[in-house]
Amino acid sequence: MSVVDAYFMYAQNQPYSFFHEGNFRRRLAQNELADHLVLAVVASAVRFCTHPQLPVDTHEVAVTYANKSWQSVISNCFGTSTAANVSIVQTIALLALFDFTAGKSRHGAAWVKIGMAVRIAQDLGLMLEPPADLSFADQEERRRVFWSVYLLDRLVSCGRGRPPAIVDACCQLQLPCDEQTWRDGAWQQTLTLDELANRTSPSPQRAGLFAHVIVMAYTVGRAAQYMLQEFNIRSRYPPWDPSSDFAAIEADLLHLESRLELDKPLAETLSPYYIPAGGADYHHTGPIVFSTALFHLCYCMLTHPFLLRRRLEIGQITAPSSFLARMFDTGWHHAQRMVELFKAANNHGCMFRSSFSGYCILIAGSIAACYTDDEDTAKRLKASNLLQEAITYLQGTGRYWRNVSTMVSREFAYIVFGMSDRPKSNLPGRNSAARRRKYTRLQPARQPALTNCSPFARTFQHYVVARRLQHHLKRDICEPGCEPINYRRFVVRLVDRSLRNAIQCRGLWN
Repeated sequence: MSVVDAYFMYAQNQPYSFFHEGNFRRRLAQNELADHLVLAVVASAVRFCTHPQLPVDTHEVAVTYANKSWQSVISNCFGTSTAANVSIVQTIALLALFDFTAGKSRHGAAWVKIGMAVRIAQDLGLMLEPPADLSFADQEERRRVFWSVYLLDRLVSCGRGRPPAIVDACCQLQLPCDEQTWRDGAWQQTLTLDELANRTSPSPQRAGLFAHVIVMAYTVGRAAQYMLQEFNIRSRYPPWDPSSDFAAIEADLLHLESRLELDKPLAETLSPYYIPAGGADYHHTGPIVFSTALFHLCYCMLTHPFLLRRRLEIGQITAPSSFLARMFDTGWHHAQRMVELFKAANNHGCMFRSSFSGYCILIAGSIAACYTDDEDTAKRLKASNLLQEAITYLQGTGRYWRNVSTMVSREFAYIVFGMSDRPKSNLPGRNSAARRRKYTRLQPARQPALTNCSPFARTFQHYVVARRLQHHLKRDICEPGCEPINYRRFVVRLVDRSLRNAIQCRGLWN
């Protein structure tokens, strides 16, 4: 399989949509594409190739092409007499995505490149409707380039200290049309982002599948700002107040669930997009899977025990127990739906290999990890199975993306599963000194080193330690021969420290 074929099969619309495939192939054959753009495409797609001359680990090959592409951009595109064009935005956005997924050492460069892509796109006026003298296919490509940069900007902002660069109010162009209309080179009137996201909009007009991804990314961005960017809070009302941002985001999610038909069974949604010769049309099925994943991600972010506790601590408020119970149940429900979504997509032959899917699964898996010691046997078993499926997915997707491979490791799997699977004879004894030595060995600083794990994976470690200590505390605190008061203080301090370490782990997509 050629690199270009691999790109359009595994990268296009998963989730970014930078190119009109027919025009790209034609211009490539006529040698009309800039070298930096071709090199960036190769760097992005070589990971999916199975050519016999390529090494098993294509990462170094991809890095070589990415570096050559960036050198070409620097030498040929930033001169005083060089005019910017759409291909420069496409190249820099692809390279920014590559750097973000290539490992933590390249994150700084990726953040800068995203800013450059945004500013060049704005300088070219891509956030406005394109000139009428362009062909319909080229007009739509300009729109999709901008919306892809917008999507990238929103997804990489799902972490602390990563504010988005694009202001929603400045996005005055219509959303992408449906895929088939674009392939045919036709024009289609579509809604704007505000019209599709607005709960009071009466328009019954349907949006294209890539537009579904954009509006869900807009909602994810709002959820990330509210839950992660505490310096960017627009409302001081507590989350359970009907006037709060939290309540507004929840209402928008209910609106989008109905508007985008996200509550339909996946098989029913995918059925129109199977090719008669066999297999799925990935350019259609990819946005369906991804927009649904972002929908569940929003709920998981809003209801995640780590993030919710941190959000409440920032406001120094005490939450009603009924609100917390509802949030935890909602988070548990959507964590299950998230894992089941990717499993169902794979069972239906929808090959989806987006790097951000690893982030989605990690968030859902971390919620499942909170229930692996639940008193309800059925829920505890379900949580363990979900967690195992999440780890298996991360391991499979990690073959293609370095950032996903660092989200899970053998040591991490041991931390999640190993302690609960040990025989009871290995649990702390009744002797107070022995018990303290055992709990000391469970402290995060003495756990197996997670040298290649993301901060969120380390958050897993801290929280799982805290959960196990709470479990042992509840079970053993009244055992004969223990020292209830001193022992309780010791364990509570250890639990609080583990939770504090979990909350303070920065950066969710690293």
